Amino acid sequence: MHKRSNNSRISGPEDLDQEYDLTGDRLQEIHYYTVQTIVAMHSNNGILKRTDHYREQLIVEPGVLSAGESDRFTCSKFTVWQGDGPEVSIPSLEGLSYTVDKTLLDKNGIDEKGQLYGVPEEMFEGLVDSTGKKLPFEIGYQVYSVFFYYHAYSDYAEPTREGKGVQHLNKIGDDIILDGSYAESPIPGKLAKKNSIWKNGEIILEFKGLGNVDGRRCAIIGIDSGVCRWNMPMTYMRIMNLKTTGVANYQGDLYLDLNSKWVRKISLILSEATKTTMWGIPVDKSMPRTKLTIRSVREGFA
Repeated sequence: MHKRSNNSRISGPEDLDQEYDLTGDRLQEIHYYTVQTIVAMHSNNGILKRTDHYREQLIVEPGVLSAGESDRFTCSKFTVWQGDGPEVSIPSLEGLSYTVDKTLLDKNGIDEKGQLYGVPEEMFEGLVDSTGKKLPFEIGYQVYSVFFYYHAYSDYAEPTREGKGVQHLNKIGDDIILDGSYAESPIPGKLAKKNSIWKNGEIILEFKGLGNVDGRRCAIIGIDSGVCRWNMPMTYMRIMNLKTTGVANYQGDLYLDLNSKWVRKISLILSEATKTTMWGIPVDKSMPRTKLTIRSVREGFA
């Protein structure tokens, strides 16, 4: 007899007719997450070139809204596993802490310092691993990406300030085109030069059903980004005038705790096709495929 996993549950007839409120104040409790990406780099003809793993241990301390406190995020550990190499940590990121006040972010998630979700980008320049080896700049950029992935994707569980958002998903089977679909926004950060643009596709959220994660009843929210596009000129060194263009799509599920209103799990696949030129001459075409998993850890970190 097949035993059903504790991470899913089939909705009964009574669930299908019920209305749910997927928004509301989160419980004031510290949460612990593992944020992991597995990046498989493929050539433009589909040959796997390498697979890299990135893992962050993230502590989230919610601020008291009535007291005007910001949420605090602390990285307790970050490890990287490149290709066939060993898993190594990045000592400089251990204990890295920053705060985020969402009321002070613009519609693109940029704070008053120009930082994406308050993540201090300068901390990811010249990273050195626990063996003393300096990491290539492209690995550093992937590490930086892991930090803001938690914010970018867990934000789908937050009601939008205007237009349609998760607050409009009331019954299983409901779906919406998210406010912000087709919008263009500048790509932030020092690596991206002026005129670096990301354009959203048609972002669809769907209330797919109910699930169970670690004994917590959750709403399963499906996410489909549609076809996104970007254009990113950058200067890594004076002699390297690079430009990367590409298309991307991400699809997956977000599990939202119906009681605490905290995200319990996110599982997404990000598929891309990119082309990089240097001084207008093609130098690389690739098809990265990223598996992202964000998972709440009940016991915390040792």
